[in-house]
Amino acid sequence: MISTAGSALGTHAAHRLAQTGLWPIEPGLTDAEFARIEHQYGFEFSDDHRAFLAAGLPTGSPPPEPGVFQSETPWPDWRNGDPDELRKRLNWPVDGALFDVKHGYWHHT
Repeated sequence: MISTAGSALGTHAAHRLAQTGLWPIEPGLTDAEFARIEHQYGFEFSDDHRAFLAAGLPTGSPPPEPGVFQSETPWPDWRNGDPDELRKRLNWPVDGALFDVKHGYWHHT
């Protein structure tokens, strides 16, 4: 069941992002595209994230800001992205936690 509050939040966030004018916004993902992505990568988008990406797919990079680190591709390209790059992005949180555990950044209490 889709959460009405989550959908409203995601749609509002997409419109706010579009209003900044900093990001190119492509047409949103279709139900078929969501199904393909979720099947291919083995997860489900949350209601708010699904609504955000259905309202419009952000692409590109904002204009550079001096002294501010910016990723070359801060938005995952769910429609045309390199599957290996997308998998890497999806694995990043788990890989980061495992790195921290392996290198002693998590201590037993």
